[in-house]
Amino acid sequence: MLLWKEIKKTVLSITFAVFIIFLLAFAISQEVLNFSNEIITVPQQGEDYGTQQKEEPELIMPAAFSSLYKEFTANEYIAYPIGFYKNVKLNDTDQEKMAEIISTLSGVPVDDLLNKSNIKVNLSADISYKIFKECMKQADNLIGGGSNYSENSLLNFSCVKITYEEAVESYNLIASTDKFTGAYARLFCDYIGIILSILPVFIAVAVCLKDRRAKMNDLIYARKISSFKLILSRYFAIIIAVMLPTVILAYISNSTIWGQYSGMNLDYFAPLKYAIGWLMPSAMIAVAIGIFFTELTETPIAIAIQGLWWFIDLNAGVSRMGGVHTLFELTPRHNVLGNTQIFLDEFNTLVANRLVMSGAALLFVIATVIIYEQKRRGRFSGYGKIKIHITSLANRKGKSAA
Repeated sequence: MLLWKEIKKTVLSITFAVFIIFLLAFAISQEVLNFSNEIITVPQQGEDYGTQQKEEPELIMPAAFSSLYKEFTANEYIAYPIGFYKNVKLNDTDQEKMAEIISTLSGVPVDDLLNKSNIKVNLSADISYKIFKECMKQADNLIGGGSNYSENSLLNFSCVKITYEEAVESYNLIASTDKFTGAYARLFCDYIGIILSILPVFIAVAVCLKDRRAKMNDLIYARKISSFKLILSRYFAIIIAVMLPTVILAYISNSTIWGQYSGMNLDYFAPLKYAIGWLMPSAMIAVAIGIFFTELTETPIAIAIQGLWWFIDLNAGVSRMGGVHTLFELTPRHNVLGNTQIFLDEFNTLVANRLVMSGAALLFVIATVIIYEQKRRGRFSGYGKIKIHITSLANRKGKSAA
């Protein structure tokens, strides 16, 4: 009964209406509500199957080394530490360390490299790929991360044409593993995950602040219902309210291609499975941060906190758009229709990431329950008490200095 009341309170709010508008507008603008023009067909001999990034050491090593040496001579290194372009200039100490890396890879003495002697500098033929990658990792660290020499970015130096056999293998994987619908559900999640990682925090903050604005806190505190039941009901009410339209849109999107694969073995549960497994953990952590920091501070600061994380993660995710995942990413990316093998290769990391986000969300919820219970007992007053504590500390320091 309480859960239902919280759901009604959430869905009847102006904030939720704005969420629905933004969710729908974003889905339409990114063209993920209708995939009828993106049909995956059986590859035919003689077609152009595009290119792919492939780990081919014989291509990567000379191209990456040449790029690094060129940037070294100019002392201008291109990097995208949080997804934005940055021109890095190293100080003398770090430039000397970079010279040592290039010397290891080329065999040219460090002094000659630093003095810019008129010599030809090439990658040594006897450098192993393992040592090469270690040197590139050191170079990336010197630059500050996000450079062309990070482990993921090295693949950019090796774009090769997709062969007919590879195209057929990719198609068969989509047909057998994704059952076609999974590929479209994954692309839908790639885009919708962006907005579902930020908008739910607004709903959570609005719901938590509503009682305070209506001066209902004292009445709620006096009720017999447990803090655990109240906070969990509120939390899952927001999650249900957020996920229900998301699942509906996922099915609307996916159903646009069902008729194109008549007679094929389709997975009609793919939109639901991907929405719950891929998207919901992002919404869970956004809502959890929203209710935790709102109850803690009695301010909408959670929006700024989640917004900053979302902004950094979104820009850092540019380098992972092909389907590569990390353990602590907020928004997993897979901005390609297909790439099933990469999805399978990265599946364990993706699952671990989604479990980490879900677990962290539940920890925030439990912490919120503890804070809420302390407030009911008059032992904690959120921002007011924090402000008093900070002021008290400042006064003590002022007296000590005097």
